[in-house]
Amino acid sequence: MRVPAKLTMGDEVRVVALSRTLGGVIEWVGTTEQDIAFAVRNLESLGLKVSFGRHVRECNPHLTTSPERRLKDFHEALGDPAVKAVLAVTGGVGAIQMLEGIDYGLVAAHPKVICGYSDITNLCSAVYARTGLVTYYGPHFTTFMMRKGLDYTLHNFRQCLFESGPFELCPAKEWSDDAWHKDQENRTFLPNEGLWIIQAGEAEGTLVGGAHTCLNLLQGSSYFPPLQDAIVFLESPAEGKATLMALDSSLRALSFQPGFSGVRGIAIGRYARSGEVTREKLTALIGANASLKHLPVVANCDFGHISPILTLPVGGRGRLEATQEKASITVTVH
Repeated sequence: MRVPAKLTMGDEVRVVALSRTLGGVIEWVGTTEQDIAFAVRNLESLGLKVSFGRHVRECNPHLTTSPERRLKDFHEALGDPAVKAVLAVTGGVGAIQMLEGIDYGLVAAHPKVICGYSDITNLCSAVYARTGLVTYYGPHFTTFMMRKGLDYTLHNFRQCLFESGPFELCPAKEWSDDAWHKDQENRTFLPNEGLWIIQAGEAEGTLVGGAHTCLNLLQGSSYFPPLQDAIVFLESPAEGKATLMALDSSLRALSFQPGFSGVRGIAIGRYARSGEVTREKLTALIGANASLKHLPVVANCDFGHISPILTLPVGGRGRLEATQEKASITVTVH
């Protein structure tokens, strides 16, 4: 395990298209120059300087640019001594196209913060698996365009990437699953129930995971993260009635992996309400999977395709407690 240097005031963060481009986001959801400027100001409020990859505004029919151009921007960011962090523009479906072309020797020689979520799971997992470098499952550049409900995301982003020492993932007071990019002013925020204890127990281990469908795509490859001594965190966008079955399928596929006996615990992110995922349904699903019966499992965690969103270190260390007295997740190495 190698942990990149913490960010400090004045550090430069490079916004790079690791999946969809900024041009693709503009075409897809109508993002404006004002939105881009707002995100830059939010990052500057953390003391960071913001720069952009040279191909970040390109847009092809797939709302991105070629893997070769995305790789070029990624490698340029890694090789630039002024750049201390690489922040994904957003997710999508294209990050897996980059994995074979990444210069993992360059990544290892210039260890930097790499952050994003959704299908950036593929890149974060591959970098950790191939180099041992801790990466970060956290907000995209587009996340910082959010005008309401961003405080918790900013606080935890700072905790994980700027500060040292353990920190508990205290539940946010409120959460939202609305399409905030469509209407920034009229948002719906809901009270947070906190963590759900699905199966009791305690575990310490290496944090690995992300969007479970993306993680499944890597199984059997050299890009799949090691599961020995792992606490696996999983999430995915809600897809109506298929949501729970998709999670069940992913968990069963994960349990088929040769290293699954090394898993120590599981944390599941919060689903949007459209998935109709309740504590009772999730408890029944987990309880019906014999391969999970020995593991502590918690759910309704503040990561996933909802807001706010945590920043979690892929390859870092954590502690999970799910007892009658306490339900908590603590990040110990990040």
